[in-house]
Amino acid sequence: MKLNLLTVALAASAAVVFLDAQARADCGCSGIPSTITSDSSGPCLRYEAPSGPSNDITFRFDEAYACGQYATGEYFVVSEDGVARVTTITPEAAGGRHGVDVNPSPDGPQRWDDRLDDYAPPITLPYAVPPGSSVVKYVSDNPSGDCDGGGEKSCGRFAAVVTVIDAPPADPSTSFRPPFVGTNKPVLSTSKLQTQLLSRLQAACADTPSLETALAWTRHLRLDYTSDSVTCDLMPPEDALPDGRPWSTDIWARDTDVYAWLHLADVCGAPPCTPEEDLAAKFPVLVGYVQHGIDIWGVDKMGASLFRGGGGNGGGKLFAYGFAATMLADPAMLADLSAVDADRFFETASYYAGKNGIALWGQPVGTEEEYWNDFSDRSTRTIRDPYGYIDGGFEPGGWYQDNTAKPTKYSALLMRLMPALAAAWPINKDAILSYADRWVNHGALTQPDPCAPVGGRYGSDYGPDGSGDCVSGSGRVPELDGSNKDGGNREREMGECMWNSFRGCSETCSCPGQSCEATSRCGNGEIEAPEECDGDGSGSCPTGCVPPDQPNGCTCVAAGAGSGAGSSASSGGSNPWNGDGEEGDGGGCACGVAGRTAPTGALAALMAVWAAALHRVIRRRRMTGSEPPG
Repeated sequence: MKLNLLTVALAASAAVVFLDAQARADCGCSGIPSTITSDSSGPCLRYEAPSGPSNDITFRFDEAYACGQYATGEYFVVSEDGVARVTTITPEAAGGRHGVDVNPSPDGPQRWDDRLDDYAPPITLPYAVPPGSSVVKYVSDNPSGDCDGGGEKSCGRFAAVVTVIDAPPADPSTSFRPPFVGTNKPVLSTSKLQTQLLSRLQAACADTPSLETALAWTRHLRLDYTSDSVTCDLMPPEDALPDGRPWSTDIWARDTDVYAWLHLADVCGAPPCTPEEDLAAKFPVLVGYVQHGIDIWGVDKMGASLFRGGGGNGGGKLFAYGFAATMLADPAMLADLSAVDADRFFETASYYAGKNGIALWGQPVGTEEEYWNDFSDRSTRTIRDPYGYIDGGFEPGGWYQDNTAKPTKYSALLMRLMPALAAAWPINKDAILSYADRWVNHGALTQPDPCAPVGGRYGSDYGPDGSGDCVSGSGRVPELDGSNKDGGNREREMGECMWNSFRGCSETCSCPGQSCEATSRCGNGEIEAPEECDGDGSGSCPTGCVPPDQPNGCTCVAAGAGSGAGSSASSGGSNPWNGDGEEGDGGGCACGVAGRTAPTGALAALMAVWAAALHRVIRRRRMTGSEPPG
């Protein structure tokens, strides 16, 4: 007999209470009242590193301040008299390793490790931390050698943050941690998560992540924030990364496995699973990914570029941001997402509609002359075609286009499986979706191309024609057209299985178990992405609603016309809503899909308790060796 969500949550909560009772005397946050506990050296908070106790991070304080844990399990401390005094943090910063900073800026400097560029010494302890501050600690990897000592290429092993605030959130267990960068510290709630957007697809994929793997890849601070092209792909700590690989596109490719896992059925650990059991299993993983997206939002709000120069550096960051904004449906976050600078993210900078309307690949990172020099120099650069006819770089289909093709393909599928994400995507959704299909079905695009190949004199026999176009000819690299069809060196078994299983039905939103619900309701008087305006009268519908031929589209109906008018072919169903948000014949806008919101009230709180419980129980069991690693 299957346990219901309430039974499972209460049992897990009881286990956590027991475990917490054992741990309260050793560097943590007590239950009631919530104050920092002490070990033999005084008040302290400890984060346990997956790589072992030698990499644990311990924050020590001059007194037992009030404290708590966010939904992610990360600590906050409530200041007294305007500060919270941190006395020491171990491992101690020394010799250019194991740095610490407060409210780090993506503009630098970085205070983590002097083997990375733009280094400055860490802040000096003791430190009186004012409220509205994130104290971030870094544990260096292979501190006595180079950053590539174990082949991983990261200078970091583990990182953690303690947030100092002037008053605790109303319900810490349902609150996300504020962004660790800068001084803007919004607090968003897990009760706002649009869990109805997650599908329950059936897929027999051989490399489906386990729940333990999904948790391991989402539970720790990735410290992914700086705009330096090189440093950013050497900095993220290995304990927080999928397979410990710090390069952005490696992280992106592996993350698509777990993003896909979030849309599967029967992931609760003992299938067949009820929807409630699946959601309980997914919830802490969902919280982890959304927290990562919130951190990226914080970086973007500070004006930093996560594009990092092209070639896959920074790949996947906009996907994390867009996923988080969609799942939270937070107006401020969605507004910032819709207004992103295309040159600040790999995804928006790399895929665009060319002169013939065909989706192309290439980055805007060089001049027209540099583009042509790459052909002569056989450079690895990936400058986009300045004339908009073919894919970028001197060897379309190879190099970094090959590196990034597979995670782009998997991300495009996930956007199709989750129409609300596609609807919230800024700038170039159609180009990404079209590019993924073209890559799978055709490969690199180098024809038709009216430009002459390299040879002879620049500006006369090839190159610019002086009128804004190219010297005409038979094509630059016509022999590469169609090369590397559906290729890519970041291939994932999970991604290939998902594509083969769901690409066809995702087009019409007809995959069994697929959720095509929206975060918005036309005609409810609230402006919700992807709407530009809204209202409860039929007059607002023509400009305020998503067109009926789009996913989650809405149809305008006259007052008294009945509920049957609301349907959307792309959503695969009808569940019209009138201007009051109820089914009926009151006119206004009718939505093609039900605009169900996230669980609220008691269920939301219960889910948060279960998420925190699962997080801590599995973590402690793994650390004590009672459960094999995922």
